Amino acid sequence: MDRRRKGFSLIELMIVVTIIGILSAVAIPTYMGVQKKAKRSEFRTNLEVLRLLEEKAFAERGVYVVGANTLALMGALPEFRPGDPNRMLYEYSVVIPGPTNFTASATGKANSPDAGLVFSLDQDNQRVGW
Repeated sequence: MDRRRKGFSLIELMIVVTIIGILSAVAIPTYMGVQKKAKRSEFRTNLEVLRLLEEKAFAERGVYVVGANTLALMGALPEFRPGDPNRMLYEYSVVIPGPTNFTASATGKANSPDAGLVFSLDQDNQRVGW
């Protein structure tokens, strides 16, 4: 008499579960790295915009614009519109150490993957922390 088996054996199921576990062990850290890189694009883009706006202000007025935080910068540079400050992952500021120098900084907020880290860019496009 020919008995046909229906379903999977325990060994087959264990092999499939092991393969899924190995694939997820490789994929999850990679996904987290891509997600962190995508979130960092916010500060990179906004610091580049700040640099260009500061150079524009210097060309038009002969001085750079100071801003202690994102809201102050949005008021001083009307073209700087990084988004809703409550939803952003970084706080932006600009300091002027000399008459022809500026440093734009992005500091990671508590909800950022870079909480407390500071990334900066100056008038010569020198980057710190990137």
